[in-house]
Amino acid sequence: MVAPMTSERRIPGDPRDPRRWWGVGEVVRLAVPGVINATSMTLMQFVDGWMVSKVGPDRLAAQMVGGMTAFVSVTFFMGVLACVNTFASQSLGAGRPERSAAYGWQGVWLAWMAGAALAGLIPLAPAVFGWYGHAPDVMAQEITYFQIVVAGAMLSLTGRAMGSFFLGVHRPVVPLVAGLAGNLVNVAMNYLLIFGKFGFPRLELKGAAIGTVIGFAVEAAIGLGIFLVGPMARQFKTRAACRFDWEAFRGLLRIGSPAGATFLTDILMWTLFVALVVGRLEHGAVQLAATAILWRYWHLAFMPAIGVGAATTALVGRYCGAGRTDLAWRRAHVALVLVESYMVTAGILLWTFRHPLVGYFNSSGDPAVQEAATQLFAVILVVQAFDALSVTFMGALRGAGDTFWPGLVQVALAWGAGFGGAKLIAVLFPGWGALGVWGAAAAYIMALGLAMWVRFLRGRWRRAFLLAPTMPLPEESPGIPPL
Repeated sequence: MVAPMTSERRIPGDPRDPRRWWGVGEVVRLAVPGVINATSMTLMQFVDGWMVSKVGPDRLAAQMVGGMTAFVSVTFFMGVLACVNTFASQSLGAGRPERSAAYGWQGVWLAWMAGAALAGLIPLAPAVFGWYGHAPDVMAQEITYFQIVVAGAMLSLTGRAMGSFFLGVHRPVVPLVAGLAGNLVNVAMNYLLIFGKFGFPRLELKGAAIGTVIGFAVEAAIGLGIFLVGPMARQFKTRAACRFDWEAFRGLLRIGSPAGATFLTDILMWTLFVALVVGRLEHGAVQLAATAILWRYWHLAFMPAIGVGAATTALVGRYCGAGRTDLAWRRAHVALVLVESYMVTAGILLWTFRHPLVGYFNSSGDPAVQEAATQLFAVILVVQAFDALSVTFMGALRGAGDTFWPGLVQVALAWGAGFGGAKLIAVLFPGWGALGVWGAAAAYIMALGLAMWVRFLRGRWRRAFLLAPTMPLPEESPGIPPL
């Protein structure tokens, strides 16, 4: 019989009790706050886009392109900061909770450095958007939106660092509260500033950007406040760990840089896919508007799964830190079942109700936009199950510290099958329109999901430990064969 774990080494949900062998309850408890947070953020973006669409379809297209370009600028750092989760959870599992706070602080330092560096992109915006070749009035709106959102990058990245820390130490309610508060403030400020309500100026798309930055500030302030004051500060000694720790910072960059580079190239691919492929198709304005509508609903179907993926990173990281890779394997597959169930159901529902859903954003009633957008919903129906594979297992591999190979494969598939395939179809079969180029994007998503699943099943991640446990480990539980 295996001796009970001490309170220091106890891991909630550790299945010494056969009734909890797969730890479904543990996955759900950690994932649900993240799912709610991701859903609230998606709903906020959805409502934000709906408000902008009431100003005009050109504003909605400008918000999509300007927002995606702004997101590209921060994605490398967001990918690195996601690995704060990895180190914080492995430190906790290894019996070294004091190191979790050190990694949280290195995330904050990185966020502030990155924010200062990204400010240099603001004066370069006209040159960047001039390269896209969009209509002058749309381009002017894109530039304004981009410049304001990038000015708030330090705030958004700080919120990201805090969210990754709290999830890594299995306190998912904190980023949930911070995220909900930031999203609510964002929606309220958007309403006031887009339409000029209650004495506020009518700023339209510019107001949407300002509201977004104010929401970032609220989320970052709440996260930092809980990090520095109260029980969390006492338990993890967060104020004492505020110094810049080169060893921890270097470790974060070593593991996080492949993840950040992957995230950057993936989002850059999607941005150029929209701007340079979809936007340059025949009737490009119609295709862009249809893609903008698809993008809103796809995020609504996709973002809750990101919450489960982040929880999977935290669980796999903690069990790898404790040397229990058998439990990490089980938790990842429980997460897969949850994500697949949601994603497939969401895809079917969106396809079934695609006509009224498109009409909700097509306020002008343009029949060309209506037809193009409803056709594109076939993409969501096809890729959902494969998207679930990539979200789950990239999260699991990140939790173990396996980031280089997954990143290399994703970059190759994104630019080869995704962007390259779409560009080829646009040149060879221009009559296929947006549906043709989105077909290439769907092929990329399906290949990526299968590749990440195979990588996890092969089991190389079991040897990717970042930290050594501080106490002897219990024997691995039977039942899971070596991979």
